[in-house]
Amino acid sequence: MPSNLNNTPQDPLYRRVQFLWALLWVMFITFLVLGILNYAINKVEWVAFMHWGTSLLSLLLIYWHRRAPQHVFGVSWAVVVTCALVLFAYIVVMEGRDYSLFWLALYPPVAFFLLGRRWGHILSSLVVGGNLIYVAYASQTWQPAPFTVHALLNIVIALAAFFAVLRHIEKTRSEAFHNLRDHSERLEYIAITDPLTGLVNRSRLDQALSRGLQRAKREQTTFAVILLDIDHFKRVNDTYGHQVGDRILIELAQLLRSNTRGSDTLGRWGGEEFLLVAESCSRQQAKVLAEKIRHAVAAFVFHADIHITISLGVASFHAGDDESSLVRRADEALYTAKANGRNCTVTELDLEIQKSPAV
Repeated sequence: MPSNLNNTPQDPLYRRVQFLWALLWVMFITFLVLGILNYAINKVEWVAFMHWGTSLLSLLLIYWHRRAPQHVFGVSWAVVVTCALVLFAYIVVMEGRDYSLFWLALYPPVAFFLLGRRWGHILSSLVVGGNLIYVAYASQTWQPAPFTVHALLNIVIALAAFFAVLRHIEKTRSEAFHNLRDHSERLEYIAITDPLTGLVNRSRLDQALSRGLQRAKREQTTFAVILLDIDHFKRVNDTYGHQVGDRILIELAQLLRSNTRGSDTLGRWGGEEFLLVAESCSRQQAKVLAEKIRHAVAAFVFHADIHITISLGVASFHAGDDESSLVRRADEALYTAKANGRNCTVTELDLEIQKSPAV
């Protein structure tokens, strides 16, 4: 396949170009061979020269398609018109012998694939209908045509060509479906992923929160969230620059991912804040997980030998909770963790204890 403007699977014309290129070579080889057979074996010189002329025309169209690949519609029209003329001439010359009408079945799928639904329908109706009308009038003068080995061979060749076209159309349909599915998956990934860290974004976290709350209410299961923030991250950006700050965020995301459970949903909540949505996780289990993450971050050496710490707030599901109330309590716990000197974990229970009057 030559390099052209339409040879990428994302291009709408890609499969039409692939089919056209393959069809031209098939036409060149097939008509060359048929011409030899009709000249040497069947002794039908007129049909042989017609086949050779079509083979030569196919070669010229191959050259045109190679030199001007952007003219795919022009080449397609030339192929469709050529096939129509060859079919009509073949039917006229053969006068019904060797089941020559069988080749008409091959024309519509080729016309539809190369010209699209509208022009494929118009050309197919004109060519097939016109040939059948001609046969209806001319067949009265034709001699009876017995079924011969040549007729069987002609049917086999026509069926093989028909199957090859249908196989290519089905292959194209399947490839287009898979390409569309892959493209949709990429778009979905982009829509739910934070471009810097590769974690899920705020939109996907909202979905995970909603799904987790619904399940917790329906099945009476535990559910918790952990909100964490990098301590004094502004100092990192001011001292080392935002590129280093971005590198820190990327490395932190990888570190967080490696220290969370496979069932957890971890995402970037905004800026240097991250949210962990933990289904089937009690407040105590969430605190243990938060402490594990905090110690892992404190012990890790980030880019440019930078050490950072994080503060974490933990909140668990209560009856009557919605997404806002649950995250708000986690945010209050995080704020308290920062007020307590940072690099620590605070749960909503800790807040309740702090707020209770001393006895």
